[in-house]
Amino acid sequence: MAAEVSPFSTPSSTPSSNPSSPVALSAAPNAAAHPDGDAFPSEPTRSELLSEPPHRVSPQDDVDFLLHPAELAKGRCAAENYLSSFKSEDSRRIAEEALETLATVISGGKCDSVEFPWQQVRPYHGAAALTILKERGAPARIEALRCRKDSTRNYRVVPETYPTREVQKIRTTLTKVIEECCELGLIGDEDRDATLTAAASTAKGAGASNGRKARGRTSRKAATARSAPRNNRLLADGEVRALMAAAATDGGAEGARDAVLFAFAYLGLKIAEITALSLESVQFSNKSGVCTIVVRPRSGGRARRVELSNDELICLEDWLDLRGNAPGPLLCTVGRNGQIEGKRLTLAMLTEIFEKRAQQAEVTPFTPNDLSRSAEALVDHRKASRRRAARRAQDQLSEAEQLLFEGQIEPDGEGEAIRFPFLGLNI
Repeated sequence: MAAEVSPFSTPSSTPSSNPSSPVALSAAPNAAAHPDGDAFPSEPTRSELLSEPPHRVSPQDDVDFLLHPAELAKGRCAAENYLSSFKSEDSRRIAEEALETLATVISGGKCDSVEFPWQQVRPYHGAAALTILKERGAPARIEALRCRKDSTRNYRVVPETYPTREVQKIRTTLTKVIEECCELGLIGDEDRDATLTAAASTAKGAGASNGRKARGRTSRKAATARSAPRNNRLLADGEVRALMAAAATDGGAEGARDAVLFAFAYLGLKIAEITALSLESVQFSNKSGVCTIVVRPRSGGRARRVELSNDELICLEDWLDLRGNAPGPLLCTVGRNGQIEGKRLTLAMLTEIFEKRAQQAEVTPFTPNDLSRSAEALVDHRKASRRRAARRAQDQLSEAEQLLFEGQIEPDGEGEAIRFPFLGLNI
């Protein structure tokens, strides 16, 4: 399952890295007329599109979407321009319904079809959203979220699952609105060409499933170039979480093992440290109820302890139920029939695993070394973020001071931040 969206390697960090480009200022057409004679809402002004959030989300942050007014204005412009391209009322209504479904799933019911930062959507966001839509009971959960957001809305009777044709329409709608973001210059210039190429290649891939093959050496070379990992790239926080979720939803022993692998990388463990772990590295405290991973360096220095959160602990328990208590490496090889072999994972095996999971989660290809460096970068970024938060807390007024000087403190205006539910894929 692949989501036809832009292959960005960073999450909602800088949706418009070049906001002053001519494309961003002039590519948007005027608001089109509604088929019934009413005009669409006016598009954002120049100042709205150019105004940037006071705080930029780093690629290492665990935030997937930033609902700053300036970012919402850009997404609204792209959505309205896309909807204005339909000549018939029925087609426009179907597209708007698809956008509303996507926005509800990704934002957890906080956003509607228009008020959503579509330029911040990444391929792994779309892949996870489509996975949610294919789950049994998804229509009822989405309808409940809509009624919760809009108290005037009456609950509609919905089917138990979305038909395959409707999921495909939602997939196509997502592709089109991302292409509109590219046309408006809301996505950085350096990723613009790759975005459009990926969208076009995915659309061709859907048609090629009927038996047609890629023709010519050019097509084969282009496919090889797209699947080849980029040198020295860092995986973003959201990408690692998306890989963990994709492996966990895959089912079976391999999926459970790979989910633990990415969970440990998300916690900051390098590949060499992960492959060196044994069953004795997992320690659970009955007194505190906390599970920790003891990482011992090869040089024989002091070991460090990494505490597992509830999500990582669930992944580990699923894998241990399948692995058993046999001695050997904690993450070991799995046979074709799902039988645990107990051998240590090699570099060649890891490369194959990462290629498979990257394709499944719609993450840009990466190497084991990339994941190790990304794990270290995640730890460094989180430490720096905690230090900055501590410094800001010292500079801020206390609650009593805020009440005393109420009305004199200017709001930061950053807007709400959304973390997409990758791990459970629930809404």
